Order: sequence, then structure tokens, then C-alpha cells
Amino acid sequence: MTTQKRPLLTEIIEGEPLHIEGRELVPLVRVTSLVKRRASLSGDRIHGRAYGFVRMRPVALLEKMGDKEQRHRIQNGTLRVLSWLVLVALAVPWLAALLIYLWRRREERRSQLRSA
Repeated sequence: MTTQKRPLLTEIIEGEPLHIEGRELVPLVRVTSLVKRRASLSGDRIHGRAYGFVRMRPVALLEKMGDKEQRHRIQNGTLRVLSWLVLVALAVPWLAALLIYLWRRREERRSQLRSA
């Protein structure tokens, strides 16, 4: 059995340029891909399979006017919002557990002072 492993490939690809009012706008896309292939030989039979994924994400818009080039980054607002949501989702239970612990400890001290 032979296995071909390819590393994770990441590259920036320029899209099809758009010509608008004397400017040329070129979208830039980050392409991340991974492909795995496997083949096995047994007697007179050959068996193979392959799988992989491709992720394409717009990263910038290149504006060309004559000799000048300007790159405009595309912000990923969704990623930023989701990251904050994950952070809050992880922090709130820990904070709640800490507050409950401190509250119970305070109540235990109060009960010990009353009984003494």
C-alpha cells in the first residue's frame, strides 16, 4: 500500500480584474487546501481513494491606478464577533463558579461567627 501525503498548502491567488472608472480592482483570495491520496495493489486489482478540502477566503482588494498600487484589507467582522462570543461563553461559567464559591465561603464564616 502506498500513501501520498501532501502538506497543507496556502497561497494567495489574484482573481479576475475589474476595470472601473480608470482603475483596476483585483480581488485577492487566500486558498488553503489539503489532499490525501491512498492506493493499494493486490494481485491484479488496484484500489484507491482520495479526500481533501479547500477553503477560500477573500483577504484584500488590490487597487491599481497607473503606476500606483494600493491594497485594501478585508476585515473579517464575523470572526471577531464569534471570537468574543466564545471568550464570553468560556469566561461566564468560570466567573459564576468563582462567585458561588466566594458567596458560600462568606456564608460559612457568618454561620461560624453566629454559633461562636
